[in-house]
Amino acid sequence: MERVSETARITKATIDAAWRRRRPDLRLTIRDTECRGLALVVNPTGMAWAISWRPRGMDPKTGRRPAMRELVVGTPATHSPEQARAAAGKVKGDAKAGGDPSSNRRTAIEKAARDRAAIVEQLVDDYAEALPLRPKLRGKGSLRPGFISDEIANLRAAVTTMKVGKLSVSAIGGRELRALLTAEAKRPATARQRFGAVSRFLDWCQDEELIPLNPCLTVPKSRRPRTVDARSHHLSVIQLAQLWHAAGKAEADAEGSGFGPVHRDFARFLIAVPCRRGEAASLDWAHLNVTAGIWNLPGKLTKTGDPHRLPLPSLALDILKERHAAAGCPAAGLVFPSPRAGRAISTFSDIKTGLDKAAGLSGWRWHDFRRSFVTVLAEHGVAEAVADAMLNHRQAATRGGVLGVYQQARRVPEQEAAMRRWDELLTAAIKGRPDTVSAVVSFTGRR
Repeated sequence: MERVSETARITKATIDAAWRRRRPDLRLTIRDTECRGLALVVNPTGMAWAISWRPRGMDPKTGRRPAMRELVVGTPATHSPEQARAAAGKVKGDAKAGGDPSSNRRTAIEKAARDRAAIVEQLVDDYAEALPLRPKLRGKGSLRPGFISDEIANLRAAVTTMKVGKLSVSAIGGRELRALLTAEAKRPATARQRFGAVSRFLDWCQDEELIPLNPCLTVPKSRRPRTVDARSHHLSVIQLAQLWHAAGKAEADAEGSGFGPVHRDFARFLIAVPCRRGEAASLDWAHLNVTAGIWNLPGKLTKTGDPHRLPLPSLALDILKERHAAAGCPAAGLVFPSPRAGRAISTFSDIKTGLDKAAGLSGWRWHDFRRSFVTVLAEHGVAEAVADAMLNHRQAATRGGVLGVYQQARRVPEQEAAMRRWDELLTAAIKGRPDTVSAVVSFTGRR
């Protein structure tokens, strides 16, 4: 290939003329008279701005000046002659200061590649796959699926609030975290959950050497979300009966609003059974013995990670038997599938809104049903240890510490008696006679 070198003050006209002169066997180099070291290199298929310089100092091995270096700083499409001269001046300035512009360029390119691979949205997906394999923060064993799904949901919501989904994880700093805390200032429990989810995600990013330090650690303790005071609100059996009837009314008045039989049965099941809403949503026919009236929850579906055996009241059994028959008596599958998607119900807020409207009752939460269960039973003589066992608590006063280590009795007969008592009280309230106690319910197949 023929190589031609010329000098000229490079202008737009110079560039246009050089492009017209290109041919397959020619490499044309036009050196700029205004900026020493800057040249326009014209090849058969393109043009580029190149800057040449000689590093400062002497080569310690040869005792001579180092060889000339060359770096491409752009093309006429990206840099005008003035911009190319400015870029060349920066390169020469770095070299004059003792730097290595070529090495700096490679470092910048490598960093850009790492940043592209560390986009937050992609990392959240990777984290969701890695999270089940990470050890629990406290204790032994693996993380329960319910925690994992909640953790990822809180993380994705926080990413949306901070508007960092399309950015590199290194872009998350104090400003983004303050934006998250400010947005959730009126919801302290939500703020704590989402800030915690972000912090644990960034811990993982630090472990993966994607960031040098978790920026959540730089947020002063005075600005971090504080532990929310434990809730103590509970409902009377009269109020629970009111919500029970409201579930039927909400279904009857639905008129396409989306509150269907599955939502009615789901709400009534939570009123009758002292379980967590996520446990009810994931309830599977394979975990039920409808004939014996027993629900065996595997540890992977409970908050504590401990398996749980729970006797069921007749109110819940009536719901389950009807749904089981309507579904064709399946051996497995969700008891309360979402009507459209067929997945576990997750529209808890929408269901509650329907109940509030139908009952004219507000200010309650789903978790209040569990507090109502133990409170009502305590008022009717059921031992706290029995009630705690039925809630599958691990850190309660009757099940934590030394007592929890040594006391392993499940007290099954007492649990079944307590559930019968609960069934009697709730049934009486639903039937409009809360001051009376209905006949003892017979649980077929129980001890």
